[in-house]
Amino acid sequence: MKRLIQTSACLSLALGCLSLPAPGQAQNDAPAAPDLGPVLERLDQVIAGLAKVSRDLAKLQKVSGSNPKDKSLKTATKQLTDLNTTVNSLASQLAGQAKAAGKQADSAAEASNLLKQLVALQTAAAAQARRPAPQPKWEYKSIFGDSRVALEEEMNLLGGDGWEFFNIASFGRGTAGFARRPVK
Repeated sequence: MKRLIQTSACLSLALGCLSLPAPGQAQNDAPAAPDLGPVLERLDQVIAGLAKVSRDLAKLQKVSGSNPKDKSLKTATKQLTDLNTTVNSLASQLAGQAKAAGKQADSAAEASNLLKQLVALQTAAAAQARRPAPQPKWEYKSIFGDSRVALEEEMNLLGGDGWEFFNIASFGRGTAGFARRPVK
């Protein structure tokens, strides 16, 4: 019976470890992604302690034999086995949550990097938009002709080379055409 009391005390200590905050873990109400690493480590320790208690109970049960007084020992063994199963299930759930939280943190970091790149591109585009457009540089040409047909022929030739006629003036017996094109 003394052994059963010691086993129960060990079991209570092991379960108490689950409810304590991790060392150095802040107790605040801010919603933050929990660091499951210390919890998983502590849970592994609890599982190891429960396994030891189970082994001790099994040994005690073998020693006591089939004594009717020791039904409480069998009940405690069954409860401990059920507790082991529950704790192992909890451990796998926590491990899954830790993995999901890690993936979520990776996704958030990737989204943050993409957002930084987008802001940098937008800032560069805004700076480019604020710069004044460069004024084109022009070269000019003037032609003179006595007949309208000769002047049109020469204007068509120059137009094919990229010249743009912006003024035609008549004076005396002739006509002058003035053209320009951007300097390359």
